[in-house]
Parts: sequence; structure tokens; C-alpha cells
Amino acid sequence: MQAQNIHTGRSVQSNRGLPRVAVIGGGIAGLSCARELHRRGYDPVVFEASDRPGGRCSSRATRVGWFDDGAQVIHKVDRLAGCASQRPDELAITHPWTVAEAPTDEGSRGYRRGEDKDESDLDARHTLRLVGAVGVPSMLALAHAVAGEVELRLSMSIGQAWRRGGRWVLADDAGADIDEGFQALVLAIPAPAALPLTSESPMLNAALRAVRYGNRWVLLLGTERSVGLPGYREFEGSPIERIAAMHSKPGRGRCPTQRWFVEADARWSALHADHDADTVADLLLENFCAHARRPVLSNFLCAHQWTQAFVETPATTARRTGYLWDGQARLGICGDSVVVSQVDRVHRSGLALAEHMVAALRSRSEPCCRAVYGLAPRPNHAALSTHG
Repeated sequence: MQAQNIHTGRSVQSNRGLPRVAVIGGGIAGLSCARELHRRGYDPVVFEASDRPGGRCSSRATRVGWFDDGAQVIHKVDRLAGCASQRPDELAITHPWTVAEAPTDEGSRGYRRGEDKDESDLDARHTLRLVGAVGVPSMLALAHAVAGEVELRLSMSIGQAWRRGGRWVLADDAGADIDEGFQALVLAIPAPAALPLTSESPMLNAALRAVRYGNRWVLLLGTERSVGLPGYREFEGSPIERIAAMHSKPGRGRCPTQRWFVEADARWSALHADHDADTVADLLLENFCAHARRPVLSNFLCAHQWTQAFVETPATTARRTGYLWDGQARLGICGDSVVVSQVDRVHRSGLALAEHMVAALRSRSEPCCRAVYGLAPRPNHAALSTHG
């Protein structure tokens, strides 16, 4: 049976008449959970507050071209790679990303014309290093591929959720009913946003209260001249934690402007949390120039602060399941409230929750609630460039 997504106009294959599941959050975790539920014969509906899916697996169109402005790389793509079929003469939806070990222009390592160069330095310029994989032609395209045929309702913010007659009812921030009749509810959003929706499960509510996040400043930089830096590099002891060149990623197309993603480290981001975007952009550009060892003339400059960019302390889960599930309330939690902020980890979190839900909802003798306190929380400082 075909249904139409009222926000995107995209036709989706509906499993109407089968058990309905509401998934709050259209990031990779929520989309992965919904996709697996749909594949297993359920009728999931994804509610996303923003106007596009993907969460921090995000891409942005600018006057100088596209930027991946959130997650930059995926470390394990074994299951993500199957989210879309590859067409002839096209790259797969995920593709390996390799960069040269050293930059390719003369000034990149501080050399001057006429200087002798060590043979190992010259070899490094021709040595490719695998960074990981990226979505093609953008990280946002990967999110659309993961969504597949799932019904996705964009620009739909859920402010309240409660059970009535054994089913979940959803309402907007003003309290107006949006939809009802859901057999189960999945929360795939940051813990602070999920907390108001967990009143039916005191145990899950308590688990989410322990979650802590960090913010990150990022800079989108465009320049028409080579800056003498490799396509991807991580730094230590610098306000900049990592840089990524959009023009070095596969499937991005040709563009006269070099486009750089510049991510500040956690400490620097915290120290400048209250600064305005223009000030932060100038400061990060100054640090970028220091790493390039040359002035960089920008033709595009935009700083953005990702709030709740990465989880520092996720909720504890029993036996490292990667999700939380309350069988009595039929309420589940996946994503970086319970796992580290990496695209592949939140993807697997969504899949694992869906697999457990299918078994639990079909069982007549499920325990009232899965234990959520079994492991001590471990700090995580995974950067924005690896999460989604």
C-alpha cells in the first residue's frame, strides 16, 4: 500500500494495518530503527523537528558549493552500505575516502624553492591514507538513503507523549494532539529533548538525567587558493581539533573553491560558548592560517555552534546493548544518549533496538523492564566529525 509523506511529497511503502510505532527523531539512529522495523513488517512513522532528516549527518548548500557541516567520516559501513543499491556508472551511497599523507603544493610543509627535499617527504606526497567512508554525494544523501521507504514527517516537533488505552498519543508543544494509536514509542533524540517524553517510565527518565553532552564550534571556509594542508588532519594541543576538505571527498564534483570544514576542540568550544559567530569565525580562521603557515584569503566564512554535539557521558545500559527498553511502557531509546556519537555506532544502536522490539512486542511473557543500570558510564570525547 502506498502512502505519501505530507512534508516531502515522497511516496512511501506503508505497512498500514500492522502495528504502528512512533519514532521521535530523524537522525541516523531513528531512521535506522524505523527502517528495520519497516523491513520486519511494522508501520513506523518518524517525526523530525527540523526540515530535513539526518540530524548531525548533515550537509549544507552555500554559494561556494556543498559542505558536510556535521559528521565527516564513517568508520564502519558494513551495514550502512546496504541501505541503497548502486546504479551503473555511479558511486555507492558510501564510498572510501583517501587522502595524501602530505600536501601536494610546494609551500605546504614550509619548503622553499631550491631547497633539498628528503626522499621520504617526497614519497609521503604520493602515499594515500584511508580516512574512512563518506556518504555520496553528501552525508545528507546518506540520511535519505537510510530513510528508504519509511514515512517521514518533517518540521514536526513533539512536545508531549503519553499512553491512553494502552497506546501512545503524541502532541505538539502547544498540547494539540498530532497522532495516536502507536503500539510503541522510540526516542532517538538528545537526552534533554527526550526527558519530557519519558514520564511513563521513571527508570528511563532517571537514566537520561545522567547523560551529559558537549558543544562544538565549527567553521565552514571557502578559498580559491590552495592552503597546503592534507584533505584530512587531526591536531593536538590546538584550538582546532580537525580539518576536512570537501573537495577531496569522493563524489563531490568539481568546484573552483576549496571548501574546508574546521572543527574546534571541546575545551576551546566551551571557553567560547558565549561568543558570537563572527568573532569565532575570525579566531578559527586565524588558527587555520597558523596551521597552513600562510595567509588564507577566504571567499566564504561561516561559523556555527552545534549544541549537544557529542555525548560526554552516555546512559548506562545492561550488557552493552546500545539501547534502552521499557517493556511495560513499550518505550525505547537509541542513539547517542546511550552510545558514543559516531555515525556507525548510532546506526547499530537503532538496528539493535528495532530487533529487540520486534521480539519483545511479539512475546507474551516479556519482563516488565530491561535493566538499564549495569555498567558504569564511561566518558566519551568523540568529535563531531565522527558522529551523527
